[in-house]
Amino acid sequence: MKKLLSNLLVVSLFFSFIVQASYAETAKEDVIIVFKGGVTQKEKAVKNVNGEIKEVYKNIPVMTGKLPKSAIALLKKNKDILAVEIDQRIQVNGQVEDWGIQAVNAPTAWQSQFTGKGIKVAVLDTGISPHEDLVIAGGVSFVSYTTSYTDDNGHGQHVAGIIGAKNNGIGTVGAAPDAEIYAVKVLDRNGSGYLSDIIKGIDWSITNKMDIINLSLGASTHSLSLQKAVDKAYDSGILVVAAAGNKGNADGSGDTVEYPARYESTIAVSAIDSSNRRGNFSATGTTIEVTAPGVNIFSTHLNNQYAYMNGTSMAAPYVSGTLALLKQANPTLSHVQLREKLKDTVIDLGDVGKDTFFGYGLVQFPVLTQDTNGVAKTEEIQMQSDSHDEQPTIDPTPIQEPEQEPEPIVQPTPTPVQAPESIDQPATAPVQQPVQQPVKTEPIKTVTKPAKKKKLTSTIKTAKSTYSAGNSVIVNMKVVDQVTKKPIKNAKVKLTIAPPKGKVKVVTLKTNNKGEVSYKMTTNKRTTVKGNYKLSTSTNVANYSVKTASKTIKIK
Repeated sequence: MKKLLSNLLVVSLFFSFIVQASYAETAKEDVIIVFKGGVTQKEKAVKNVNGEIKEVYKNIPVMTGKLPKSAIALLKKNKDILAVEIDQRIQVNGQVEDWGIQAVNAPTAWQSQFTGKGIKVAVLDTGISPHEDLVIAGGVSFVSYTTSYTDDNGHGQHVAGIIGAKNNGIGTVGAAPDAEIYAVKVLDRNGSGYLSDIIKGIDWSITNKMDIINLSLGASTHSLSLQKAVDKAYDSGILVVAAAGNKGNADGSGDTVEYPARYESTIAVSAIDSSNRRGNFSATGTTIEVTAPGVNIFSTHLNNQYAYMNGTSMAAPYVSGTLALLKQANPTLSHVQLREKLKDTVIDLGDVGKDTFFGYGLVQFPVLTQDTNGVAKTEEIQMQSDSHDEQPTIDPTPIQEPEQEPEPIVQPTPTPVQAPESIDQPATAPVQQPVQQPVKTEPIKTVTKPAKKKKLTSTIKTAKSTYSAGNSVIVNMKVVDQVTKKPIKNAKVKLTIAPPKGKVKVVTLKTNNKGEVSYKMTTNKRTTVKGNYKLSTSTNVANYSVKTASKTIKIK
């Protein structure tokens, strides 16, 4: 009996050795592990499969490390682990003049002494270098080859200038020239970087209490770890702005928004030119929230120079800068309220209400007025646009240094992130000497203002947030006057139902005497696509401003 036990022990030890040896001899992958709950006391699962732990983040239940390829599938089955992801490479979104400052109405904010002062903006990018037109509040580097957050690509430098170039009479000026800009270097000299480094940058931004995170970068595939990171940042009170991506189809078809812009916790930004037309490279889709200038953008560049670049990478920092102005002007509002204000003060472009090209519309700092008690208020700017009748294409005229209005340029062909020369080249050669500041600080001159429209409140509700396939979903909508609270009869409500994939359904309804209208959304057990459905409404009533509302439900 003793001999039998001895033999079994030897076999057991030998088998254990074989298992460990097989893991040890297998090539290892850089991975990101997402845990259920916290990471503490769960590292053993990684070590048991001969894994190496590189880093555990402070605010997100995520660990990075190396795993034998043969152990990844086994670890995915662990009850404490939500996902094991390969640490993928992520690249910048972008390439592009300063006409954008007037387009987002930033000078109106400056005249009211709102310049972004005291607002902390983290630029997660290729870094930021010293420049006479920039002040860097601080920063950090997470790339492997340097501890310096100095920009060795030029992309981050350009993005930073759009947000916060100084209003000092030289070169250019950013949307929020007094904002505190932090350089968080997560991308390398080629404009690409590891997903794990992006997450480190977000984690750092949470720890250091940033107000806004600018993500002018993107990936084509979903990552649970990245979603957890941006969700945590938003839940911590940080506004997360993300470039929608430059892989849009020229005709604007399809849903081409990249990650993390696709996530609900981020503000996805598309790009327009100086004629309010969609840049033909700009991503389109139901998750586009707003649009901003992104064609022929003039900003700071390396070696104390300036350059023109194109891309949603340039549009995103215009939104970050506008949010910095709004936050300074409305210090008591939460990040959720500021996000709503951003949507409420846009100039609607394209189809009435939210659409797949421009989202809710072109971001604006609102005109400030005085009420009868002398208290500052904001109201939506009324402006006409020619974009409704024009095709969403860009005139293919080469960029020249503008004397008046710059001509749009052809969208650069997206290329893989391999060679430095294929990433984010300036649209023209950098300007050798700083030029006189091209932006005047007078408020936008508009045509005679139309009669002020009344405001309404529009709501969209469902009985619950999760439904099983085969059940019917009753979508209830209500429209009332915002001041009198009286229901509005015959209000035209356009309901858009956007599934996780497939065709978007749009129906137009009218409210009854109670200001209410319902829509029955039928589902099928076998054919209905499962996942998150975005329900959004655009309400149009004569003499009232257009109002939008949205809600997300899940069908499982």
